[in-house]
Amino acid sequence: MTKVSSEQLAVSSEQMYSEQGISLKSPRLLSEVEVSGDLGSKKQSSHDLNPWLVIKTKTKCEKFVRDKIRNMGMDAFVPLKKRTAKYNRKVKVYELPLISCYTFVRLDKERRNQVLSLPYVMGFLRMGGKDCLVSDHEMQWLHKVSGIDQEVTTEILSMQQGDQVMIAYGQLAGMEGRIVSRRSKHEVVVALESLGLQMVLQVDPVMLVRQ
Repeated sequence: MTKVSSEQLAVSSEQMYSEQGISLKSPRLLSEVEVSGDLGSKKQSSHDLNPWLVIKTKTKCEKFVRDKIRNMGMDAFVPLKKRTAKYNRKVKVYELPLISCYTFVRLDKERRNQVLSLPYVMGFLRMGGKDCLVSDHEMQWLHKVSGIDQEVTTEILSMQQGDQVMIAYGQLAGMEGRIVSRRSKHEVVVALESLGLQMVLQVDPVMLVRQ
């Protein structure tokens, strides 16, 4: 049996990888390696591996924020719906956000503050103290329905007993609590635990946002 030295083995390995366009002297992440074959050539950066997040914007500023983020070299997306307005002499088609005040973004963590400093950005959508992560499957749906002629609407998921919520409107705006029970379709009972008391109020569900 012929013995192969470590130096020969290293040279052989380097030659094998160099034929595939991968340098052992300057290793790259797998996500940055150019892949060729039946799928064609594709170069994927580590940025593409980041999850999609949701930015809360001021009303009617979703597309403005999207364009600003794209100009910064990051992925941003706003699903749109078409609305047709008929005037006396013409018909005009508008593209409006499918989900009001939401802009979807994929970014590196170190650029988070850059996005938060943009005009009309109110913050990231968070639930349970964590950023809301949008799955690739959900993003595919949003891309498919964006701009189609078929009527598409979105509705807030109904809140359930035990959900942590915050009152968003009225004199008690900002108070956090937990849904104790539902009295009717238009009324829930919320325990405002942030007061340090088990004060129970009847609050219209439209005033609540899930935490």
